[in-house]
Amino acid sequence: MLHTAHRPLSTRLTGLALALLPGMAFAEVSDKEPSLWFIWVVALAASGICMAAMAHRRWLGAVLAVLPALWFAGLLMEIHSPDVGPYLYAEQGWSYYLQAYLALTVFVGSLVLGLRMRERRRKRPRDAAATARPPA
Repeated sequence: MLHTAHRPLSTRLTGLALALLPGMAFAEVSDKEPSLWFIWVVALAASGICMAAMAHRRWLGAVLAVLPALWFAGLLMEIHSPDVGPYLYAEQGWSYYLQAYLALTVFVGSLVLGLRMRERRRKRPRDAAATARPPA
């Protein structure tokens, strides 16, 4: 048992800890969600790889895009879920949501760009010297 001299101090510390407890629980949302730099690293890495694959072979780009697409779908479902979304919005603000959607837009845009690069390469005439045959 505590001595009587320590009792007022321990009562105050207990009251302070109980008063700060909701704030501690409030801070537990962001550490379970991916940080913005991680979202951008995933978006840029997946964009580069999938764009190059899509420009090379359409099926390869589509196969490689499945995993990042599922990751982004999981991220968006998580940040919009009723048990996490409001607290994440209160803690991170609207810029977290904006940047998550911008990263997804960069990823989808890179797939479209890779597809357009492939189509442009297919429509480009081959080397004229290689296709021209001397008269026989």
